[in-house]
Amino acid sequence: MKFAAVSTFNADGFMLYGRRMMESFHQNWPNEVPLRVYSEGWSLIDSRTEIVELDDASPWLGCFKSRNKHRTFRDFRWDAVRFSHKVAAVSHAARDIECDVLIWLDGDIYTHAQITLADLEKLAPAENEWISWLNRTQMYPECGFYMLNLRHPQHLEYLSAFEAMYVNDELYRLDEFHDSYVLQQVVKRTGALSRSLSGRGVATSHPLVNGPLGQWFDHLKGSRKQDGKSRRGDLKVARQEDYWK
Repeated sequence: MKFAAVSTFNADGFMLYGRRMMESFHQNWPNEVPLRVYSEGWSLIDSRTEIVELDDASPWLGCFKSRNKHRTFRDFRWDAVRFSHKVAAVSHAARDIECDVLIWLDGDIYTHAQITLADLEKLAPAENEWISWLNRTQMYPECGFYMLNLRHPQHLEYLSAFEAMYVNDELYRLDEFHDSYVLQQVVKRTGALSRSLSGRGVATSHPLVNGPLGQWFDHLKGSRKQDGKSRRGDLKVARQEDYWK
């Protein structure tokens, strides 16, 4: 099974957490898994990482942002323009990169332990599943980490439905406009099969650190970016890894 990983962040994000994410990736991921990062206005020469300018790559992102930049919002749940960068990056990569499974990583994902190809294969969607993600019982999934099965016979159908939310502004008819909610609605509407990676973390708001993925990753959501690590209070299950002690 061939894997590839993808992320995106702007210049401020690159300085605050993106560079660290990239370094931790190259230290702890298998050499066989390439990393592509879509740049939002910054440049870097790094032989280990493929850097692609997002606005140049995406066929629809610029028009979407220009068309909707006037919209006001209450908080992140309705900030569609902000999260459109992430959708543009993963949707372009899912059409452009030759692999079996594409892994999305938020720019504030930190890899604190070595992960193997065998580990990734256990996490990947089954043949009839399109996505492995961090399901939550009380709300939309946490989409800081997910895996797409690019060999699924309906992959392009599902991906096109996700993109159409932005190309046709369909997402503005939903209750919330951020990518996690939009992707959840696409999976529901298309009937795409999914695999939960949350484990015991499914009932928490921070399933990555409380589930199986916590043995390799931390997700520095919100103000955790400044802290450089999730908080002890985020852990609702006992963890044995050195990183969490």
